[in-house]
Amino acid sequence: MKYTHYILLFFIAIACSSEKTTDEKPIARVYNENLYLSDLKNVLNGIKSKDDSINLIKNFIDKWAKKQVLLHLAEINLSDEDKDVSEELDNYKTSLLIYKYQQNFINQKLDTIITEQELSNYYNSHPNEFELEENIVKANFIEIPKSAPNIQILKSLYTKTNEKDLLKLDKYCNKYALVYENFNDRWFSFNKLLKLLPIEILDQEAFLKSNKQIELKAPNYFYFAFIKEYQLAGTPAPVEFATNLIAPIILTKRKIELFNKLENNALKEELNKNNVEIY
Repeated sequence: MKYTHYILLFFIAIACSSEKTTDEKPIARVYNENLYLSDLKNVLNGIKSKDDSINLIKNFIDKWAKKQVLLHLAEINLSDEDKDVSEELDNYKTSLLIYKYQQNFINQKLDTIITEQELSNYYNSHPNEFELEENIVKANFIEIPKSAPNIQILKSLYTKTNEKDLLKLDKYCNKYALVYENFNDRWFSFNKLLKLLPIEILDQEAFLKSNKQIELKAPNYFYFAFIKEYQLAGTPAPVEFATNLIAPIILTKRKIELFNKLENNALKEELNKNNVEIY
């Protein structure tokens, strides 16, 4: 296969020189444009599989050929006016340089530390922005084989909330449970919990209001869940649940403020230096 041949030639070429030589033979041609092995020197970096190398070279050559064909068609079909892209290139260069400078400025100046007070203040000022789309809970879940010893110990512990009993629960479940999830200290989707249980619940709200303890059994397993707290869909999300949403909002606001500060201060400083004159 010709691509396998190219791989061998590629490594020989790299071993001999990393630059194109005048007598190097092309591996592809589109009109007057040639592709050389040395043009592929970065294509196979880190690739060890022969099949992967063949595919990479084939894709590279195909993409290069398509690009050159389209470029040729553009050159012969577009008017001189359409082909003059100097203004677009200048505008793109200007925008790109400004963007890179702004990003460097933001990276240097942006304060990424957000205090609990800031999170709380934003949450309290925008209560309608954080309405829950689904029911959430703080809960634990245990799936354990029926053959596990002393199931009564588990039954006496899984609804406890004090640290001493929780340590006992952790120790027992880590030893005997097939699945043990403890989300007593953080909110998560009630739907996620339901996926772990062999039960179908049609009215989640009614179920949550009347059930804190869940005990189910299947042919080979027992299932236990304790719902410590719940919050219904359509109500404001708890502040700790909304934190992951609030933090990016605060950071975005800070970035906008820094952008505005950069632009306004830069113009003001250069006006004071007489480097800018507005007539």
